[in-house]
Amino acid sequence: MNRFEGLMNAHPRKRYKSFAATAADTETVWLDCDPTQLVPAEPCSISVWPEEMFASAVCPDKAIYFIEVHEFCELLIANPNRLIRIFPNGKDQQVDTTADVLLADIKEELDLVE
Repeated sequence: MNRFEGLMNAHPRKRYKSFAATAADTETVWLDCDPTQLVPAEPCSISVWPEEMFASAVCPDKAIYFIEVHEFCELLIANPNRLIRIFPNGKDQQVDTTADVLLADIKEELDLVE
């Protein structure tokens, strides 16, 4: 099994941990919505992936967007209660969390690599 298949088939918590570590290491996040068009009062969720290949596999007919990890952290700060879907694979349950919880996990990972 290759890395792509391994992560796509991994338990949701493992995908969550992989997302936080990879986002900090590569300093990139891929989203299923335009980060410049988010309306803070709008309650929609955001799905995120650590790499383009995962986002493209789950959203083949939808635009995906890239954001630098520190800009993503600013987005999370501005939307602390927004629901974030971490590394969905389109098959089983992903980990859903609020922006403030994800922010703490990403900052912890960033502290390890910066």
